[in-house]
Amino acid sequence: MNKFKFYFFLFCSVSILFSCNKSDSVDEVPVRDFDVQYQDDMDMIEDYLNTHYITLENQEIKMSKIDNGQTKMMDLLSVPDGSFPQLRKKTVEYNDKTYQIYYIKYQADNTNPNAVKPSRVDGVLAAYRGTYLNYTTKKVNDVSVTTLNATLFEYTPFPSDFLTLDNAVRGWREIFPFFKEGNKTVVDGEPTSYADFGLGVVFIPSGFAYFNVGRTSSLSGVTIPSYSPLVFTFKLYEVKAADQDSDGVISNIEDLNHDGLFTNDDTDGDGVQNLYDSDDDGDGYYTFYEIHKNTDGTIIFEDDDNDGIPNYLDPDRPEQN
Repeated sequence: MNKFKFYFFLFCSVSILFSCNKSDSVDEVPVRDFDVQYQDDMDMIEDYLNTHYITLENQEIKMSKIDNGQTKMMDLLSVPDGSFPQLRKKTVEYNDKTYQIYYIKYQADNTNPNAVKPSRVDGVLAAYRGTYLNYTTKKVNDVSVTTLNATLFEYTPFPSDFLTLDNAVRGWREIFPFFKEGNKTVVDGEPTSYADFGLGVVFIPSGFAYFNVGRTSSLSGVTIPSYSPLVFTFKLYEVKAADQDSDGVISNIEDLNHDGLFTNDDTDGDGVQNLYDSDDDGDGYYTFYEIHKNTDGTIIFEDDDNDGIPNYLDPDRPEQN
């Protein structure tokens, strides 16, 4: 059982993953061809996977350079389903092309039936450690030696805030939905406790992170250079259903075609996705007033004209004509 305790007031996470103000950005560099940079990034990530191994020490994932025949992370790609840790690749469609993101699932999902996986737009309470990959070359006895480095830029062991995935680097919202939250225990006077949380690693090509724009961490002051592949180890403690437009309908429900994307759900065709649209059907009535909630918080979707379309998505229900 994975179990971890912490005090929420010990650490405040204001992550560069989610903030884009001027203090977090460094100058842009000329834009490279996406496909060329993607291949360079994947070559570097695969070099890292082939030269490093993974361990778990005191509930912390560690990745170290192979020095004594340890199993390289790339070999975890052949681990069968149901065995862990396992390396997998997520296929991502972008600009009508197909790309991939590597990730490691260190253990099986939480078996608690009430534990959920986040959607791409939900809030997550996650501890994480972020590094960026790069090569450096130096002369050793007049011979050029190139070294692959993983440089720490941010470490958040005691998260205090839920971070919404739709505001995160794309690599996070592509991979976190594969992981379940942990079991939460709250006892007065004691630190909050989580057990059996999602535990993993994601390897993000720069195109699904910051690409040609560098970022400086407001926590550590370390700058991530442009075109840097990123590696995050993480613990997914808890998931919070988000309501981006505060219309009373949680955003996960506003994925009407259930494809998990949220980018192709625009009921009134006004160019604003439903999860950001406070009037989903464009009838001039706010969605908030076209739904009702029970005392337990569950939503009642009424259908006044019995046409199979709930009021908040129906622009021509009788009482509005």
